[in-house]
Amino acid sequence: MLSKGATSDEVQTNAPSLLGVIERFNQSTAKLEARHGELMSEVERLQEQLRRKDEEIKKSERLATLGETAAGLAHEIRNPLGAISLFVSMLRRDLHDRAETLELLDQVERGIRSLDGVVSNVLHFAQNKRPNVAPINAHSVCQELYQHFSASYSPQSTFELKLSGNPFIKADEQGIRQCLYNVILNALQAVSFAGKISIDVADDSQSEGIIITISDDGPGIPAHIMSDIFEPFTSGRREGTGLGLSIVRRIIEAHGGRVSVVNKPSAEFSIYLPRQGEAQ
Repeated sequence: MLSKGATSDEVQTNAPSLLGVIERFNQSTAKLEARHGELMSEVERLQEQLRRKDEEIKKSERLATLGETAAGLAHEIRNPLGAISLFVSMLRRDLHDRAETLELLDQVERGIRSLDGVVSNVLHFAQNKRPNVAPINAHSVCQELYQHFSASYSPQSTFELKLSGNPFIKADEQGIRQCLYNVILNALQAVSFAGKISIDVADDSQSEGIIITISDDGPGIPAHIMSDIFEPFTSGRREGTGLGLSIVRRIIEAHGGRVSVVNKPSAEFSIYLPRQGEAQ
């Protein structure tokens, strides 16, 4: 039926125009819905980002408080530990002709070294010092640690050292020594102090720097902790503090380097250090 005063020709003329308006309205609605979906996705992304930042802040606050407490405890432990070590050395001198007793003293000394390593890690974690960068010889540092561990854990474990390339870099020698000590000790613990540890130092073929590779012939790192292995308090052992490898990452990254680990199938740690290890 035609509206009053409208002819059939007028209705046919206005119909396409009305359809065009409806089509444009539908297109605009679709665009608005799509834009609304994009904005909601962006809001969700920002909310998730904010949640993660909030978790990071809370974690940092907890770690700071824990670090301060642990540092105080570490200082209290180190003093009697030094006295125990002195008494053991005195006993060793007096009992030099009693082999069975000396074996017991060896076990006591290993326990002292283990505790001292825990104390050093706790203090390092709590202090978080800026690296004191100076020229060092990476070969000399690795050679020193090789001799130390070979003397301390032979013949239970065997050690292999390969040195090549240019060993001179700018780094904090004490910090790098602590890093390598932690990784080597971690490797020893992985093989229950009765396996093979390999230390390889070479030039990095892809950039100006060196690569230090430390591997063992143990079972490898458990899959469930692999992604968090460098996070504080992550450990595959009940008796571990979980600080050693987190300190390694912190120190290496402060030098502008990087550290990674893979199972081949045993664990293999790779530490890259640039020639100019500027403190970050």
